[in-house]
Amino acid sequence: MSNSHAAGASFHRYHIERSEQGYRVVGEGLLIWEPTLIEAVERREELEESGWCHVLLPRPTAGVSSSHDFEGLVYGPVASRRLGRSLGVDLTPPGCRVCSFNCVYCEYATGLREDRGVRWPTPGDVGAALNQALLRTGPLDSITISGHGEPTLHPHFGAVVAAVLAESRRSRPRVPVRILTNGTRVLRAEVRAALDRLDERIVKVDADAERVCRPGHRSPLGAIVASLATLRDVTLQSCFVQGEVGNTSAAALREWADLVAEVRPHGVQIYTIDRPARAFDVRPVSAAELEEIACSLRAWTGIEAQVFA
Repeated sequence: MSNSHAAGASFHRYHIERSEQGYRVVGEGLLIWEPTLIEAVERREELEESGWCHVLLPRPTAGVSSSHDFEGLVYGPVASRRLGRSLGVDLTPPGCRVCSFNCVYCEYATGLREDRGVRWPTPGDVGAALNQALLRTGPLDSITISGHGEPTLHPHFGAVVAAVLAESRRSRPRVPVRILTNGTRVLRAEVRAALDRLDERIVKVDADAERVCRPGHRSPLGAIVASLATLRDVTLQSCFVQGEVGNTSAAALREWADLVAEVRPHGVQIYTIDRPARAFDVRPVSAAELEEIACSLRAWTGIEAQVFA
């Protein structure tokens, strides 16, 4: 190979291999199966764009309380403003944040990028952890797939959802199983099928999302909104903040209302942050302003929203 050719060659931290079932994206500490070459290339680009996994730094303790164990697959129950007494299920690798968004109000700090020894929890891991948690947990209002990252990025998301549903239906058949997601992978058939099995799909659609949520270039907001129509129903969650990067201007609210109207969700949840962000100086929006936003949405679209201050 000539020097000029070598200089122009692209470098990938992950490579793609053909397998009997399709294609595999392979790297140190990483093996992800995808059914088609196009999806394998897309997954590699997602991983390389997001930096794969960022190590979580400890959260400040002053004025902040949480029962989330970063090393645990199942955490809580936590007292959720929107979901009540909720038992969380975290599908991301322990100690890492893996997400296709980089929200300005994210409470999970990221340190150095880590590409070595990362291990996603297996469906068996998740099922066993949930089984043990349900044995020692009292009454619940929700079992919620959430955590410090985007759960649908799990390489075996459908199998993990099946494991969660099997344990929850056996032990707590009357407790709904929900997910908090940013919707970036809804167009994938296997992800959509798994999401549709859950009792509620709560999808993030923030105002001024390009600035506030900062999705990667492979996750354009318009494509996310359009893909939500492929789900059987969705609940939208929208976070409003003010400060260094706020999203409560009249223009941002009107554009957001138009997006909500396009989705025609089963419900809308409006809220603000209750913990300090790590990367930006953003602050909560008052309860009165959240109520005004809900009133504006009703006036513009006829859609009601629940406010969680």
